[in-house]
Amino acid sequence: MPAVASLSAPAPAVAARRRRSSPTTASLRRVASGGGSSWRSERRLMSELERTVTAGAAERVFRSYVGNKSERAALAALSRLLMDSDPLAIPFYEAVTQARWFKWSSIHAAAVAALLEVSGSTGESRSLISDSISQHLQFTDEVALFYCDLMAAFSSRGLKDRAMDFYKELRSMPLTGRKTYMAMIKSLCLMGLPTEAEEALKEMVSLGYQPEAFQFGLVAKCYGKSGSIVEMERVISSMSDAGIRLGTGAANIVLSCYSSCREHSKMLAWLKKMRKLRTTPTTKAYNFVLNSCPTLASMVQELGPSLPLSTRGLVKKLKSISPQTAEAELVHELLASSPVLDKAMEWSDTEVKLNLHGFSTVAAYVLMLQWVDMMKDRTLPLEVSVVCGIGKHSDVRGEPKVRELAQEVLSRMESPLRLSTRNKGRLVAKRDRVKQWLTSLPVPEESTDHLPDANNQQPFIFMLFRKLGHFFSTLA
Repeated sequence: MPAVASLSAPAPAVAARRRRSSPTTASLRRVASGGGSSWRSERRLMSELERTVTAGAAERVFRSYVGNKSERAALAALSRLLMDSDPLAIPFYEAVTQARWFKWSSIHAAAVAALLEVSGSTGESRSLISDSISQHLQFTDEVALFYCDLMAAFSSRGLKDRAMDFYKELRSMPLTGRKTYMAMIKSLCLMGLPTEAEEALKEMVSLGYQPEAFQFGLVAKCYGKSGSIVEMERVISSMSDAGIRLGTGAANIVLSCYSSCREHSKMLAWLKKMRKLRTTPTTKAYNFVLNSCPTLASMVQELGPSLPLSTRGLVKKLKSISPQTAEAELVHELLASSPVLDKAMEWSDTEVKLNLHGFSTVAAYVLMLQWVDMMKDRTLPLEVSVVCGIGKHSDVRGEPKVRELAQEVLSRMESPLRLSTRNKGRLVAKRDRVKQWLTSLPVPEESTDHLPDANNQQPFIFMLFRKLGHFFSTLA
């Protein structure tokens, strides 16, 4: 790959100053979050690079890493460097292309070409693109997909004019295939071009390629982010005209669209509609709905001394301090209708486990409050644990934000759960200590504004026994 090999690696200290975050595609995220031994070896690689002082030393580290590690580990490290727009991704990519297992990847080549352009190496970037097309792509639809990846890679790094050049090249070609149109719609939405994306969506339908709810959601959300709420709702309503049934996927996509522009009242109405239709929010929906609540997100970020430690306390506080009335009502409704907690829990004869993988810090906070409420009325197995991970799936490696949040919240609640000595991503405690802790928690004050649980209303007899248990425990 002469277009890449002609570049020398920047010194790590310089590279560290030049790194910046940028939006990336789902493909890069999936590879970079491989976890396991790949993640651990990647951390060792980054640590070793921090100790190098010359470009030549960095290149030797790359060659040694690619030569000695598995394909999965090497590609995970490459994807992480590309996600961070790290200039070191360029010489690392060169080392990868020389590995015996190397297979050309459209998404990797597009990202490297964009980094070359950002670094001022326009000639090398264009050479890489032309070599990729002539050497690795045989069919028109393959070239079209490559142009879609180039549009996404260049626009995400601020090179909008070059991204538009690729779009013009794409439009000059005879486009065929459902996959091509899906990729083009996604790239146009990443570029912030909802009108062009909608035109591609209509063209896709007219040619007989059936789109999915996901494509409608991308276009609608793109309109929403640009402030065109009316256009967003028009695209949402057009889903039914295209024969898309209002199932879980479509319903959650609508929630995602409204959350992108923080339309809390409309999210609230939609959640209520979903509950009537018995269509439940997914984990992703739980995340983006809660992340769209600014007062709640600020509370979790600050972790102030007045942070509520119960679901009732949370809703009450949001009602008192949030400038948006619908925010508290939205959280209240999500707590009432969401089955996400049941899916996040794993029960066995020996252990009950709350798994926080896949949840943002805001969502993890609310989920833990729900979990504590539910645990008060359950018969517990021998061990109780909260699995929060050590940050290996986080966008920012080495910063286990969910674990830090879980430790802080449970500590403030005077919980007996502590970090396991065998697994630093797991908080654990024995059943008897957890039962004693749950019994000691204060019983919520009665209120006319009851917070319904997943079953809409807790049976009176369970509430009575809980209060009696609390009363007798105070006499012991």
